Amino acid sequence: MNEILGWAMTGRQRNYTPRVRTTRPLGAQRTPNAPPGSQLPEPVPMGGQWYLPPPLSQRLNEKSALGKRTKDGGILLTPEEVLFCHWYRHVPLTNPEVWLEHEMVQNPGLEAKVIAMDVLRNGGERVVPMIHLKDRFPTISANTWALRFERHESWRQHGGFSQIRVQRTHDEVNWEELNQWVQSVHEHNHVPELCVIDDELDATIYTLSHEKPKGDQILLDDLAPDLYDELASFISRSVPVENGVFISDVASWPLPAIGIDHFSGRFLRNEEHEYLQSLAANQHAGDLYAYLASQRLLLRPGFKFGCLWRAYETGISVEHAPWLIQPVEEAATNWEGICLAVRLAEGVNKRWLCASEFEGEWTFLNIRRSG
Repeated sequence: MNEILGWAMTGRQRNYTPRVRTTRPLGAQRTPNAPPGSQLPEPVPMGGQWYLPPPLSQRLNEKSALGKRTKDGGILLTPEEVLFCHWYRHVPLTNPEVWLEHEMVQNPGLEAKVIAMDVLRNGGERVVPMIHLKDRFPTISANTWALRFERHESWRQHGGFSQIRVQRTHDEVNWEELNQWVQSVHEHNHVPELCVIDDELDATIYTLSHEKPKGDQILLDDLAPDLYDELASFISRSVPVENGVFISDVASWPLPAIGIDHFSGRFLRNEEHEYLQSLAANQHAGDLYAYLASQRLLLRPGFKFGCLWRAYETGISVEHAPWLIQPVEEAATNWEGICLAVRLAEGVNKRWLCASEFEGEWTFLNIRRSG
């Protein structure tokens, strides 16, 4: 009996195997491939990067898309590429700890790029820092750290699959700049990818896109004249209540997306009431709610999901809301907060959208985890 009570109080005992976190020790290889018979040359400093001579340089560049070719057939590597070669291509470093300390002083934030390079190249993808590709892609944004080529692509001929930027969780977000970057990436026919490095030096990969949420709800313009008059009558006898208005004795409400049924009447939030009043007065409503309503979306409070609205394409009884919408004024200001919002949304099978006015139009930026 005591055993049964103990099980009920503590719950079923389960054995979990903690994930082994990568520490990336210097001097240790991270590849199962055997080292070459003779030691490879060490990289030497040259022009702010690190030089490796041929024939090793040719193999690294042609097969692995590492470094930028020099006139003598060698390659110049960025510090993050040097460490990748150290771990996966048996390239030695003299006093690696001293080397790393020096490079961290010279290149603040280097550890984030090193981890991004390691994580994103895992699986054979080719990730090339933009410093090597400026001549080939002169119009790519300065906020792009690297270009990713899929492993089945010939990286010398192909235009690339995605552009990558690297952020730390505490970095502040400039939403206008971020929207500009996403648009610029799309204009180059690339996928915008984001690698966020947390304080445990773990990486999470996100894909960014501009969405255009639309629904199938009835608009005021869809109503027949008699229903329009009936709606005007309902609004005229609305009673103010906390955070909105209440219309009693509503037998048939013509706009299912506006308000909620309760107490044999209809409750309208302030934003819904103001929207209907502006339309009834033939006034243009230019706020975000009015735009979303004009896209035939059904909007309900997103309080339970940490956002302003949850948005439905069709009726609440038909489907779950596919979107969670947060105006930029209420969105997180750093990547830690954004990643938390995205994780919450995806945990309930929804897409998180940050809404803002960009270049004179309402823009909805979707950020979703991809790895």
